[in-house]
Amino acid sequence: WHIQAWNSATCYLMIWTVIGCIIHLVNSIVWHKSLANPNPTYCDISTKLLMGLSVAIPLSTLCINRRLCNIATTQAVIIDRASERRNIIIDTLIAVLCPLIFMAVHYTQQGHRYDIVENYGCWPTTYLTALGYIFVIVPPIIVCSISLVYCTLSIRAFLRRRQEFNDILRVTSGLNSHRYLRLMTLA
Repeated sequence: WHIQAWNSATCYLMIWTVIGCIIHLVNSIVWHKSLANPNPTYCDISTKLLMGLSVAIPLSTLCINRRLCNIATTQAVIIDRASERRNIIIDTLIAVLCPLIFMAVHYTQQGHRYDIVENYGCWPTTYLTALGYIFVIVPPIIVCSISLVYCTLSIRAFLRRRQEFNDILRVTSGLNSHRYLRLMTLA
């Protein structure tokens, strides 16, 4: 349904969540009561993906909240292929390219490649210096704060214009009010 509605942000959230679940599943099986490292390449890849996940999931919810806010505050309903394509490109830049950049930046802030934690597997490391805080710890907090602002604005607009909002939803996104509220709750 999300692909049919051109809701790329929700698809990115699902993809990133599945990646995280697979990594944690493999880690918990391979490193169950063990500290041996059978595959260092896997640890390099999984720890970078875990670092990407720490910002990718908040960025995906930011994209969802941005879209919900745009729907809730829209005055005129004009949806064409170009605007949908533009929204997908923006969501892709935010939810895919930014986490890739974040993974690359984390490389500069790690003291060593990874730690292995018994029963949990490979875990990324970050030296907690001033730059480590600025480049690794603070960005997810900033993204979540921006997402919270979008969420608050969309809830406020939704409550103000509830009746005309149902008509706009049907035309702009194929959503009804129940699906919109579920998506808002998820975000």
